[in-house]
Parts: sequence; structure tokens; C-alpha cells
Amino acid sequence: MNNLSDVAAGASYITSLSSFGYWLLQLLDKVSPSQWAAIGVLASILFGLLTYLTNLYFKIKDDRRKEAQSYGQQQD
Repeated sequence: MNNLSDVAAGASYITSLSSFGYWLLQLLDKVSPSQWAAIGVLASILFGLLTYLTNLYFKIKDDRRKEAQSYGQQQD
């Protein structure tokens, strides 16, 4: 019985993946090359901003940890 459920799950995944592929191809056909260029520029700006914010978060976290360590060493 367990084997039948594995086959059904595999068939479900394959059907879902093929449906996703079909709709992805439909989307690709509707967007012109110049629109893809604009999407690429906007996506790169967005990822650059996310990278900057992630780096800023970890730098602030690192600075706080170093400050706490130096404060702990001064207490000893």
C-alpha cells in the first residue's frame, strides 16, 4: 500500500511540474525582450539592496558583539 502512495505522489509531482512549465512558457512568450531587460535591471537593483541590508544587519550584530566582549574584558 505504501508503494502505491509513492507512485501517486510521484505522478502528482510530475503533473504539477509540467503544469508549472506550461505556464512559465506562456509567460515567457508574452514578455518582450526589452521588458525582460527592464525586469533584469530592477531585479539586480533589488538583489543589490537586499545584499546591502543583509550585510548591514550582520555588521551591526558583529559590532554589538565586539562591544559586549570589550565591555566584559574591562570588567575583569
